[in-house]
Amino acid sequence: MDAAVAVKPSLAITILKSCLTVNVPLFLWGPPGIGKSQIVAQVAASLKLPLIDIRAVLLDPVDLRGVPSVSNGVTRWNPPNFLPTEGEGVLFLDELSQAPESVQSSLLQLVLDRKLGEYSMPDGWRILAAGNRVTDGTFSRKISKALGSRFATHLELAVDLDEWCAWAIENDVPAEIMAFLRLRPELLHYFDAKAQGNSFPCPRVWANVGKFMGILPLEAELPFFSGALGYGPAAEFTSFLQVYRDLPDLDALLLAPDETDIPKEPSVLYALCGAMSRKIHAGNVAHAFRYMKRLPIEFQVVWLRDALQADSKIANSKEFNAWAKQNGDLLL
Repeated sequence: MDAAVAVKPSLAITILKSCLTVNVPLFLWGPPGIGKSQIVAQVAASLKLPLIDIRAVLLDPVDLRGVPSVSNGVTRWNPPNFLPTEGEGVLFLDELSQAPESVQSSLLQLVLDRKLGEYSMPDGWRILAAGNRVTDGTFSRKISKALGSRFATHLELAVDLDEWCAWAIENDVPAEIMAFLRLRPELLHYFDAKAQGNSFPCPRVWANVGKFMGILPLEAELPFFSGALGYGPAAEFTSFLQVYRDLPDLDALLLAPDETDIPKEPSVLYALCGAMSRKIHAGNVAHAFRYMKRLPIEFQVVWLRDALQADSKIANSKEFNAWAKQNGDLLL
C-alpha cells in the first residue's frame, strides 16, 4: 500500500476518532501483529461504542446478503444477525484485504451506501476496515479501486518503540522486555515473509511472551521463546535475560549511589535502566537521580522516559525539575 502515509499509533487513534465522529469509513493497513485490531477496539471503547468485529476473510458473499425466504410468492432476503439493526456502534471489517474478491465486491454497497440489498445500516453505526498489505506475504489481495475509493482515507500503521513501551508499562509487560527492546529496537517488529519459522517478533507476540516471564523454568526459556520469536531473536533475548538477572542488588545500589560502579557494556546499561525505571519512586528519587546522573546522557533519557510513564509523580520532584532545566529537550 505504497500510497498510504505511515502514522504512529497515537496519531492513528486521533484520526480514527475523527472519522468516527464524522461517520465516514476508514481503512487501516499494516503488517500482521502490529496492533491494528487492538487500536480499533481501543478507540471504540474510549468512545463507549459497541464493536462488531467481522473477519471478512471468513465470509462468503451469501453470508452478507443473507438467505432468501418466500412469503406470499415474494422472495425476501434475510440479513445475517451480525449486522446491526438499531442503536450506534462500530462495524469493523477486519482482514478485508485477505477476503476473496467476491466478498470484497459484496461489500461495495455496504461501505458506500450503508446498504446490502434490503438491509440498511442504522445511522448511528460507523464502518472501519483493516488489512495486511500485499507485500506482507499473508495471502492478501490488492483491493479494487472501486472498493478503496469508498473509504475516506487509507492509513498505514507504523510501530513506535516509545509508544509501545508506554502501553507495555500500563499493561504490566515485564521490564526485561522493554529493556531488551531499547537495546534492539528493530526487534519490536521484525517481519520477513520469506523467513522460516511459525512466528516472528511483533508487539502482539512480545505481549504474549511477557505473560510467561517468571513462570517458565530457565531451561525452557530458549525453546519457548524460539517458537514465539524465531531462534535468532530468542537467543539474543535469552542472553539478555542472563545479563538482567546478574544485575547488582538495586536496593543496595540506591543506598550507595555515589560509590556503586557504573557498567560499561551497553547491554548491561539497558538492563539496568529497564530495571531501575520500575524501582524509582517518590521515596528514593533523590538517591536514584544521584546515581542516574552518573550514566551517559542517552541512558539517563532511557531511564527517565520509562520511569515517568510508570510513575508520573516523579516529574514533580525537585531532582527532576533540576535535570529537566538542563536536558528536558532530550525527552521530547
